[in-house]
Amino acid sequence: MSQLRPPANSTASAAAIARITSLDQFRGYSVAAMFVVNFVQHLDVAHQTLKHNNTHFSYADSIMPSFILACGLAYRMSFAKLIDKGADAASTTKLQRRILVRSLALILLCVMFFGLGGSFASWNDMSASKLAKFFAELLKANMWEVLAIIGACQIFILPIMGTTTKVRIAAILLLSALHVAISWSFNYDFVYGKPNWMDAYFGGAGKRAWDGGFFGIIAWSQIMLVGTIAYDTIHRLPGARSIAPLMLSGMLLMVVGYSLSCLTRLYDASDLNDDQVQALTRSPVVPSLKSIAERPISSLLAEAPFVPPSSPKERIPNYWQMDKRIVSASFVFFSSGFAMALYGLFVLCCDAWKWNVGTFRTFGQNPLAAYLIHHLVTHTTLSVVPKDSSLPWVLTGLICSFGITYLFVRFLEKRSLYLRL
Repeated sequence: MSQLRPPANSTASAAAIARITSLDQFRGYSVAAMFVVNFVQHLDVAHQTLKHNNTHFSYADSIMPSFILACGLAYRMSFAKLIDKGADAASTTKLQRRILVRSLALILLCVMFFGLGGSFASWNDMSASKLAKFFAELLKANMWEVLAIIGACQIFILPIMGTTTKVRIAAILLLSALHVAISWSFNYDFVYGKPNWMDAYFGGAGKRAWDGGFFGIIAWSQIMLVGTIAYDTIHRLPGARSIAPLMLSGMLLMVVGYSLSCLTRLYDASDLNDDQVQALTRSPVVPSLKSIAERPISSLLAEAPFVPPSSPKERIPNYWQMDKRIVSASFVFFSSGFAMALYGLFVLCCDAWKWNVGTFRTFGQNPLAAYLIHHLVTHTTLSVVPKDSSLPWVLTGLICSFGITYLFVRFLEKRSLYLRL
């Protein structure tokens, strides 16, 4: 187990690690936005930026990274409290053990709440081969809802949570390189259900994953680590002094993410012959660099975030798109930068200007209960909102779903009932 190490040059007082208004508000915003996106994303009238996709960064794709970054902030805060108390090895181990148990409980809760992703019609169907396939598909794809991802990420990065900011920055870079390497080796095809060598050992051949699947934990953990670094910033520079570093760091990460996404232009297929198209299709992670010198700079710039790219006929699908399904490196850096810069605005509005939105407070202080309740309410409400509903009916359903969820969570808040693991 690692020893707790404080952020470099930390001058934070005990008050700095008390409840942070901006964190509650930012987490509440993320939860509220998740409710909206989850309700409208499959409806015909929804704008494309409110829908998840695998080709570019949309507003819908920004919500989960924001929530996970907020989890990283709160996660690091748990360690900061011990740091300021000068915790010994026994206290550190106790905290790590408690986090491990809570994270495993969160994964179990997620699986029990959302189900196993399949079932057996009869006892005769439960052969050894079918059971192996069932659990392989569960581990590969079916269990990875956001709560299970958060629990797994907390376990994955637990050994370095007590280290310095520099160590965790290095971990982000190493994990990014690792994700690119495994995507080149097998993971891109693994997630998209295409033939790959890992399926022979892992199982679940042909099964498509979402949100990165099993190996997506490597990518989501980077975003959670960015959240821990955001906490180090506000811990070291309380109040308004942290706004500029958060905003600048966020913009830097977005620039890195967009720059990586420009590699997608090397998969433009409009001027390629069939052999060249096939070669790029077989190599979705490592493109050919031969034509770069002959192309103008403008032809190497990817579309701006929130703008859909060319069709698959004009651009071969590849790893370097801001792809939430594979959780590509460009997606990780841009989305975490977007979330960090957005959190900087919340620090400005909530910690410096003392703004406080009641709805965000209600959701932000009880996010787990809000998340579970909203899934039940949304599922019920969507039963009377068909996919091709008109905009007025969709808005009516959304307002009802959001309002009912809020009333339930507000009821719990008034009675000081909070669901925490």
